[in-house]
Amino acid sequence: MDAADAAQITDALRDALSAQPGRARDVVAEFGWYELMAEEPEVAVSSLFTLAGELLLPRSQLDSVLLAAAGEEFGGIDARVVLPPPGTSRPAGSRVDAHTVELAGVVQAGTTPILVALRDDDGRHSLVMCDAPDDAPGDPLDTAAGWVRATATASVSTTVDVADATAAWAAMVAAGRRALSHELVGVGSAMMRMTVEHVGSREQFNQPLGSFQAVKHQLADVHLWHQIAELSAGAAWENADGPSAALAKAAAIRSSRSARAVCQQLLGGMGFTWEHDFHRYLRRALTLEPLLGGAAELHAELGAVLRSGDLSESLVAL
Repeated sequence: MDAADAAQITDALRDALSAQPGRARDVVAEFGWYELMAEEPEVAVSSLFTLAGELLLPRSQLDSVLLAAAGEEFGGIDARVVLPPPGTSRPAGSRVDAHTVELAGVVQAGTTPILVALRDDDGRHSLVMCDAPDDAPGDPLDTAAGWVRATATASVSTTVDVADATAAWAAMVAAGRRALSHELVGVGSAMMRMTVEHVGSREQFNQPLGSFQAVKHQLADVHLWHQIAELSAGAAWENADGPSAALAKAAAIRSSRSARAVCQQLLGGMGFTWEHDFHRYLRRALTLEPLLGGAAELHAELGAVLRSGDLSESLVAL
């Protein structure tokens, strides 16, 4: 699929979601996104998750991306994946006994079964399906996006038989990071757009705020980091390995941090009001940035890859 076709799909999906924002999940299914995900995962993920950031769609589709990356054993499974605690990619579950696991992570709110990744003391991973915990979920991270903290005890229903659970978890983390990178790019786009509109319409000393050199320089920095993040997210699909996905997520976090700091400053007092939409994008950015590894962990991972000399061609090119 060429760039023009991908752009048409994105535009059509944007129109469909904008028309019925309250039915986002149903609209995605009716649009044929799940079929597109099976045939053209790059187009499906990059389009939907960028729009999720721009439009602040309710409920994330990240579970679908993670389950698809885990392998064909998970095809057709309706489950929520328990993510690690914010800031890390280490699995969120620990086994109490053969039938019980303890959870401490992040998950989409709901009542469907959950998929939990476990890691033993020797570094080996396993994937288990659990019944939805009876315990009430913890504090919500972003009620609009559906993310809540999961601190509970869950009953194991089955251990999923995969050839290499460690490799499956690594693939899930990489796929999730790519998707989150696109969503952060979308959040940054919306922040920039509303800020440019603001500085173009507001005046100081009888001149638009956007005409001042200091404002131009700050927005130029935001735009630069946004372009780096967008290119990194796209390049991560060329060689879908762990380092490329980690680099894309790190660039997206850097871009997001630049956007939320500069844009909030340039929006002034209006950006702090409840009536303005900026706070909604700020909350979404702060929620997404640490999922599946924050900046510190990603930089440590990339540093280890550089020290080892085990660089993929795509990472060298970046």
